[in-house]
Amino acid sequence: MVAPAPTGARKVAAVSMFTALAVVTDYAMFPLANVKLMDSIVFVSALAFGLEVGVSVGALTWLVYGEVNPLGPDGGLMLLVLVASETVYALLGFAVRRSLDPRAGLPARSIIWGSLGLIGAFVYDLITNTAPALLAGDPLRVALGFLVPAAPFMVAHELSDLFFFATVAPLVFAAVEKVTRRQAVAARPAAAPPPPQLLRSNP
Repeated sequence: MVAPAPTGARKVAAVSMFTALAVVTDYAMFPLANVKLMDSIVFVSALAFGLEVGVSVGALTWLVYGEVNPLGPDGGLMLLVLVASETVYALLGFAVRRSLDPRAGLPARSIIWGSLGLIGAFVYDLITNTAPALLAGDPLRVALGFLVPAAPFMVAHELSDLFFFATVAPLVFAAVEKVTRRQAVAARPAAAPPPPQLLRSNP
């Protein structure tokens, strides 16, 4: 069951929860170059609660982690590029939300979502590694040349996203589904008691 897109306080709560999870895991996994759970968290947030939540989680996570980064802040246009590139994962999550088959089991979800993670990471890496040169006015062939030294980091990112989207993302989404079901049951109005039967007196 995919939850309806939240509104008001529920939307704020969803964005806050997923953003906190993404930021905490970013700092915890900092020693692992280009290996992050953030992408799969953004994906699941959009899948579970809609595109607006997913985009917000990605943007807020980068605004925090990009500005307060152990390697130094990513400011200006580069931060905007990172925020915009992270939207790829929110769009993928929203696309799956629109076409989710509730009958699909964990193996099917793992294969499909893992493949989407690999594709998303490639698109993200392509944008973020060529954007600085393009923004500086360099021609496309020069910008594409930056992919060569970045290749080892791209491979690490793409393979880790493949793994996390195939393993962690389905488990996190299943947990969200479970909580959503419980909330839906708790929100149902209690059934009205049956009317009392009138006692019939003997003539």
